[in-house]
Amino acid sequence: MPYEENRSALISHHFLLVIIAFIIPMTACGRRNSYSTDIDVTMADYQYEPNEITIPAGQQITLNLANNGAAPHELVIMKLGTTVGESFGDEDEENIYWEQEVEPGQQMSVTFTAPNEPGVYQFVCGIEGHYTAGMKGTIRVVAP
Repeated sequence: MPYEENRSALISHHFLLVIIAFIIPMTACGRRNSYSTDIDVTMADYQYEPNEITIPAGQQITLNLANNGAAPHELVIMKLGTTVGESFGDEDEENIYWEQEVEPGQQMSVTFTAPNEPGVYQFVCGIEGHYTAGMKGTIRVVAP
């Protein structure tokens, strides 16, 4: 009888190893890239959802923007290595990589080409007072 119990335990152990051997590679395949080229962004008073985005470098990106707030909002992407100081002002204009304004209640899809250089880029609302109220986020540009 002990032989049968050991044999049964050994077969169960081998079966479990075979299952694990198939599951691990399958889950690794599902995590190849954690970025998208089609992104939904909701603007509200005074926040973005999501406020952290990852995109592939040099690719065409579609932003589906919806302004659910009571005020107009902008999505302004700053150039790599630049950030807005205490408030967004005229001195920040030369550091803009790309921008789009969205009126209250408006929805739109816009496209732009992602920067070629991987890194972390700041995005903000360029309308006076919105940045200081907390309307900002980051875009992580990664190698495709």
